[in-house]
Amino acid sequence: MEIKIIQGVKREVLEDVFVTALEGGSNYWYYLPEDSIKAIRKAVPKSEDPYLSTAILKAILDHDVKVPINDAENEDEVIGVITRGTMQSRLQLLADSSNKWALERHIKEEGDAESADIVFQYLTMGEVVYG
Repeated sequence: MEIKIIQGVKREVLEDVFVTALEGGSNYWYYLPEDSIKAIRKAVPKSEDPYLSTAILKAILDHDVKVPINDAENEDEVIGVITRGTMQSRLQLLADSSNKWALERHIKEEGDAESADIVFQYLTMGEVVYG
């Protein structure tokens, strides 16, 4: 018998993931290209949110901005795109994987750079590729 448990992920959890990953946990593999930053700032200007790591999530969730994420070693190579539409399916992939502990840590407010990096990789690419 298989039992499926449905659990919501609060916006605050995602915000914590984005801040922790973008400000340290994922810096070794991701690059945010200028076009992505411009699209984010067009939707969420600095006057509304001066912090890019929280403005990204607002742009995606509130303004349906599609944010390409590039490879840190090859800054012209798009390795994933985060959209409001992909977030749910990629979080489900994470929840169904052996890496679900990373998301669970953030839900329990016990997340760190390692767990944020794993969640951010899933949000970007649908799997862990780096690390």
